[in-house]
Amino acid sequence: MDNGLLLKNAQIISPEDQTISSKDFIVTAGDSIVYVGEIKPKVKGAFTTIDAKGKYIIPGLIDSHVHVTGTDALSDDEELQHPELVKLFREQLPKSYLYFGYTTLIDLGTAKPDRLVDFQKMEVRPDLYYAGGGAVIGNGYGLSNWEDEVPNFVYQENETYPFPDNYVKENHTPEAVAKRIAESGAIVLKTYYEPGFDPAQPRFPTPSQKLMSNLKKEAHKNNLVLAVHGNSLEAHGFLAEAEVDVMAHGLWNWGNHRLDSTMVLPMEIKEVLDAEIKSKIGYMPTLQVINGLRELTNAEYLDNTELEHVLPKPLLDYYKANSNIMYANVFGNAPKHIIATNFNRISEQGKLSMKYMNDNGGKLLFGTDTPSSPTYGNPPGYNGYLEMLEMANAGIPLNKILAMATIENAKAFHLQKRYGTVEVGKKANLLILNKNPLRDITAYNDISQVVINGRPMNRETLSAHKD
Repeated sequence: MDNGLLLKNAQIISPEDQTISSKDFIVTAGDSIVYVGEIKPKVKGAFTTIDAKGKYIIPGLIDSHVHVTGTDALSDDEELQHPELVKLFREQLPKSYLYFGYTTLIDLGTAKPDRLVDFQKMEVRPDLYYAGGGAVIGNGYGLSNWEDEVPNFVYQENETYPFPDNYVKENHTPEAVAKRIAESGAIVLKTYYEPGFDPAQPRFPTPSQKLMSNLKKEAHKNNLVLAVHGNSLEAHGFLAEAEVDVMAHGLWNWGNHRLDSTMVLPMEIKEVLDAEIKSKIGYMPTLQVINGLRELTNAEYLDNTELEHVLPKPLLDYYKANSNIMYANVFGNAPKHIIATNFNRISEQGKLSMKYMNDNGGKLLFGTDTPSSPTYGNPPGYNGYLEMLEMANAGIPLNKILAMATIENAKAFHLQKRYGTVEVGKKANLLILNKNPLRDITAYNDISQVVINGRPMNRETLSAHKD
């Protein structure tokens, strides 16, 4: 074998059955695994050898719900006002994901598709897949006004709004939108069931069962996965009945139900989760969506030294100088202790729903929705590690967390031929860990080296503050 990477004394962990085998393996042909075995093969040429004795090898992690085209916590206007911060953030962004072991990302919707191209041009970066712009329901959540350029919005005939003159209806049917998304190279059709977050405001239009059924049919016809935004009891009930492929958020908004001191899951919540389990719907808990917003109330959050590895110092300094303004932009004059208490309850509701799914055979997937909203509480890469910590603290077994972030994500998004396990023919995206992740969740923050497309990188070279 000519050229590549030889890892010897490797303890390889299988995410499928959690077995640990001691084998040598070779990575060559640029970005693929070409040998996994106990007998050392004959190699020649420019081989890099790594002795992995005492360490653990797992496939690179997959975060199946990210948004890589914005700048965390900065509005469009702030981006225009601070182009130097945007530049620093975007240069560091792919390295931040790799620093915490995320070698594959799925972007589930962007208003700035040109930035996906920019991300793909980075020399060192995770593999990136995407949802093709999002099949937003016309005049609904995600389409704030008809001035927005959202070519893949879906028109719903029974809505009580006039169709804009500058669009052609035939271009906004489920058939046309799914075909266009597939032709763009996307692997997911992402849509939304979101009536809104403020009950005092008029509801956003939501899809009918007929429309959702047609979207599912057309997505599958075009080999797309149907992933749907929804976090409320109403949304999950609707989408469970529709039997969508992936719920892009956990069920933390319980409608009229509230978690109390008994910590008992209401029967209506159980019934909806049972329907999702029965239909084998992929369920992303996305716990950090709530936790990230809550961090706006935490005066000590930005002093966390882990942030220095994933955020450029000037941007971190900007957050510190403007943290009170950022809080006010989201929560107004609401007292911080009240907001923190409410978000703690909502977070516990999300964790209880997740635990029920896990304990009853649900199909859990790993996705973080990074960044989910205008907060600095969802930093790239580190947000995934925090999600893992929350899962472990909520009682999700460590073997399940490993499977969710590797093989289960790969299967759910039809990527299992190239990702999810350490096997011949798979992508040479690997993590060399100093600890066993089946025994210690902090193993994901104790990475020796990241191998991306066959290229080994010491973790410290990926840090935003390596100098």
